[in-house]
Amino acid sequence: MKKTIKIVITSLILIIVTITIASAVFYYPNQMQVAPQVKLPDGQAPDGQVKVSGNVEQEKTWTLEEITQMPLTRVTAEVNGENSTFEGVALVDFCNKTGARWDAGTINVISTTGKSAALNIFQAWNSTAYPYYQESNRIVLAFVRNGEWITQEMGGPVKLITPSFGSAYQIDNVAEVNVDIWTVSISGAVAKPLTISSKNLAFYQQATINGAFVPGDGERTSNWTGISVLNVLEAANMSYRAEKITIVAIDGYTKNYTLQEVEDSNMLIGFEENGKHLGQNQGGPYRLFCPVEQYKWAQFWVKFVDEIIVT
Repeated sequence: MKKTIKIVITSLILIIVTITIASAVFYYPNQMQVAPQVKLPDGQAPDGQVKVSGNVEQEKTWTLEEITQMPLTRVTAEVNGENSTFEGVALVDFCNKTGARWDAGTINVISTTGKSAALNIFQAWNSTAYPYYQESNRIVLAFVRNGEWITQEMGGPVKLITPSFGSAYQIDNVAEVNVDIWTVSISGAVAKPLTISSKNLAFYQQATINGAFVPGDGERTSNWTGISVLNVLEAANMSYRAEKITIVAIDGYTKNYTLQEVEDSNMLIGFEENGKHLGQNQGGPYRLFCPVEQYKWAQFWVKFVDEIIVT
């Protein structure tokens, strides 16, 4: 009798555990992949417009009605001491949808009064990259608050919401988004510090190298295009006493290489894979390319390269 009861209890426990695991497997991946469903308020959107300028395919002034047709998202944030739910377009999506060029860098969001906040494309992208974990951190150009259109008196019709930033980054009455280019600085033990950007890429030795890369979801072989790190160091008149370089990503991640490793690996400041510019989800606009067997792993291919320091 006791044995029968133990068997029944054990079976029930196994069934409960199985159901719990199955529910978790179904629930959490879907939470991570499904974007929040955004329903705009009834009635016509308020009159409003946002100019997009700078490093874009074409400068243009977008009406609020046009902006509401872009992919929408939601963020719950505390602004001015009050917790509210805002709906609008993620700043990174807004930039990409309005023609920001492949090498977008700093994003200046400017109000009708001239007040501005400067973010960068990495911050804008990173705030939306992991929606399940960061749904309260999204950087958004909002035009709906708590289910109602944001009026001019409320800081609208378009308002910058940056939940993880200070009050200086909450911009009311957004009138313009100005995009600047991404730059990579060369500093340290060099006689001529340099700044690399799309404006001067042609001044340096470009190369395309075929090689394998293992980003974590399987190995792939591609043609990787960029400018030679060694050639850039020579152009900067690197000190003869220099021994290594430190590759610095915009989020603070670093990787050190000896000068011999730089030379042996044909290392590149990369910007294209198979002839296409890198997107933010690939670590662009500039990523370190090390297309040799020894360094084919993702930790060596520094994403969002911001600086190279010679020591």
